[in-house]
Amino acid sequence: MEQLKQKQAEFLNLAKRMQDFIKTAPKERLRIRKKGNNYQYYIEKNKKRTYIPKKNLETAKKLAQRDYYQKLLPGLLKNLKTMNQFFKHYNPEHLEQSFSNLPAARKQLVEPIFLDTETYATQWQAKNYERKKDTPDGSYITQKDEAVRSKSEIIIANILNSKKIPYHYEYPLQLSNGMTIYPDFFCLNKRTRQEFYWEHCGKMDDLEYTVSLTQRFSDYSKCGIIPGKNLIITMETGKIPLETKNVERMIEIFLK
Repeated sequence: MEQLKQKQAEFLNLAKRMQDFIKTAPKERLRIRKKGNNYQYYIEKNKKRTYIPKKNLETAKKLAQRDYYQKLLPGLLKNLKTMNQFFKHYNPEHLEQSFSNLPAARKQLVEPIFLDTETYATQWQAKNYERKKDTPDGSYITQKDEAVRSKSEIIIANILNSKKIPYHYEYPLQLSNGMTIYPDFFCLNKRTRQEFYWEHCGKMDDLEYTVSLTQRFSDYSKCGIIPGKNLIITMETGKIPLETKNVERMIEIFLK
């Protein structure tokens, strides 16, 4: 849905640009004649043709572009009309309400096909998973009473919680080589229902750490987990600590 809405906006902008170009483009017709291995371009007006010299080739380009836009525009507008009709009649909330409006007793008996956003998020958050054996020592505790490994992870976890972003801490991920790793956070965008891994790189001034991290990101990419697509990355060094505003920006961009 998000991709379709983005495509609709892209088409609207494109259609306006094309319409504006057609309005301001020259009105004459473009004629082309092949001479040997080259082409000659002419302007035709009132059945009279005028040769376009190479120095004025921009005129021929504008005429050709206008003709192309005139062929393309009807199909583009037809697609936009189809999109508008789709959005007018598409109503996933009606499908979701079929379950959410059931009495509690019936909900316990039904395996739903469509879930409303909050029910989906609640069920996602309720996932049980095998924890990492090397658990945090309890020095850093989040608002959700979870033990994490650093002050920066407390910052991230608490902001996620305050923004009502569902997340799991150190949720297991099996790599393509069969090895299991535990990304710092596994988050859900409730609006789009897209899942994101979040790695906080807390020792970027440590060479051994960055080498290991580079290998981890390579392993991620082999699983289709790509920064900016479904992987969020924050970083810090001893001299440049994690900024709360940076965490909030990441949440606004990817998880809202």
